[in-house]
Amino acid sequence: MALINRIEDLIKSEVSAFLDKAEDPKKMTAQIKIELQDTLAQCRATAATVMCEQKSLSRKIAANQKQVNDWQQKAEHALSKDREDLAKAALNHKHTAQANIEAAQPQLVSLSDALAKLNDDADRIVAKITALNVKEQQLSRHERVVSARARIRQTLACDEVESVLTRFTQLERKVDRIESEVDSYDLGQQSTQAQFDALEKEEQLSSELATLKQQVAEKSQQAAN
Repeated sequence: MALINRIEDLIKSEVSAFLDKAEDPKKMTAQIKIELQDTLAQCRATAATVMCEQKSLSRKIAANQKQVNDWQQKAEHALSKDREDLAKAALNHKHTAQANIEAAQPQLVSLSDALAKLNDDADRIVAKITALNVKEQQLSRHERVVSARARIRQTLACDEVESVLTRFTQLERKVDRIESEVDSYDLGQQSTQAQFDALEKEEQLSSELATLKQQVAEKSQQAAN
């Protein structure tokens, strides 16, 4: 039960919103990933245990069903020999085996439901881990952008500084907008085409940003000379 509650808490949590409020989002992302991976491992281990119990119970049901068939045949054989007493004894054994089957079947259904739930939870946790991987990449890009802006302010001393920084900020906002659009997609439902479209937009902006960085570096070198 503790594992199930933990899985539910992690799946229902708004990870992105939580990270946005964190003092160190990158560190928090790594910590949450570790916890999710640990929970995923426990989820899969529990699923393996449930599968073993499911197979064991299925074998017991099959064995009891075989006994039901065997005792039925024996009862019929006893009657053919005018041995009603023996036939009744055989039917009694048959009823016992049938009762065992009826008692085990609800347990088998419960195990099947539990296994389906665990598999579904595992898939959802994997999706969250994938989302965190994307978030880590975004945080790394953001750090590089902030660092680049700082270097620009330190090295540029020409009249075009504000113009360059304005263009840089505009590109940065475009990148943020594209990343927000990507974040808003449901990982389990977005189409392949939508993903490629978003990737193409991001690559175009990254290329334009790289060109701008080159221009800034050249102007910085000219100013220094």
